[in-house]
Amino acid sequence: MRSIVFVLLFLFATPYVVAQAPLLQLGEAVHLLGGEDTFYMQPRWSPDGRYIAFTGAHYNGLWMMQPGGEAVQQVTDEHAAGFGFSWSADGTALLARVARMDGYRRYNAVKVFDLVTDRAIQLSDYRTMMPGLPHWAAAGDKVYLYNEGRLEVFDTGKQAASKHRADAPVFFIKQDRIATAILAQKGISEIGPFREERVLNLVVAPDSSKMAFEVMGGHLYVMGTDGAGLVDLGVGYRPQWSPDSEWLVYMRTEDDGHQFTGSELYAARINDRAIVQLTQTPDRLEMNPSWSPDGTQIVYDDKGGIYVVSVIR
Repeated sequence: MRSIVFVLLFLFATPYVVAQAPLLQLGEAVHLLGGEDTFYMQPRWSPDGRYIAFTGAHYNGLWMMQPGGEAVQQVTDEHAAGFGFSWSADGTALLARVARMDGYRRYNAVKVFDLVTDRAIQLSDYRTMMPGLPHWAAAGDKVYLYNEGRLEVFDTGKQAASKHRADAPVFFIKQDRIATAILAQKGISEIGPFREERVLNLVVAPDSSKMAFEVMGGHLYVMGTDGAGLVDLGVGYRPQWSPDSEWLVYMRTEDDGHQFTGSELYAARINDRAIVQLTQTPDRLEMNPSWSPDGTQIVYDDKGGIYVVSVIR
């Protein structure tokens, strides 16, 4: 049984304190695929729970499978498609920034992969400069990209979900800082709290009330989407929200300057700042976790294999 190791309570300016009872436990890890002759990573559950998408070595290509590891199929073999890819809210399409090489020069483009029609829809031209990643608008009918000083908006051809407001704010990284905008209006506003630090891996909670992000060379943070209530969660990388917006799951890694030498999974409950170490496996490299939409499982990669574990509360 892969049980919880210890639970810590995080307070603003005080040390971690051992809690009296476990808050989360993980069940036995189930291997789905990869890890021997093939290398897969970065698994992400679809919002409807029907599929898990993932990428290959060096973020090349995209694949999808059913949650039990069945019906594996390749979505695309394009370079860099797996870096920062994301699901549409209805689970019927994948969004990616793909790359192609012309000699030593790299060109990037934004594409939507429609899984119903099996079509790849190119939204942008191929460009030599595209440092930003594309994101879905909540309604699913548009994709936005901050690139070279401006916010670009693309129509996806999908029908807008009626439950999402057209004037809902979107969030993204603008020149290493957190920014927000309303797609139907002009103007971009920056949100603190850091002026000189580089922000990475920004993820907004499903309830849109808060966001998590990393600071390069620093810690993992949570704050409200209004810029208030900053919480320092300590060291942490690549956070992902639970579907109820109460927990973050993330990893803490170690390296020797060339490759990862260790990685463990952690979870943080935001309302009371409880930190749970979920794994303690020196011989494993549990990385890139993603919560299932019903909150009962976590999928992750480990040395090129994709694994899933149950979450026991």
